[in-house]
Amino acid sequence: MTIQIEKHAAQVVTRFKEMLTDEQVEMIGEEHFQELEMLVEAAVGSSEAKALLEAVEQVEALAKNIAQHASSVERLD
Repeated sequence: MTIQIEKHAAQVVTRFKEMLTDEQVEMIGEEHFQELEMLVEAAVGSSEAKALLEAVEQVEALAKNIAQHASSVERLD
């Protein structure tokens, strides 16, 4: 997944560069574009981690509901 995040960040920065004039790209410099890429990676990674945590919480809640339902069905037998 890290490779996908890095690839996406690079694409975002590339697209940003395309929106700038050659002069603007030169003034900003490659070092700053690399820093921007790292910031994008961090932001995407953070969002991805949050989404995974939310998915885990949903699965845990579902497992709890299934266990409660199974327990009530056992009592009916």
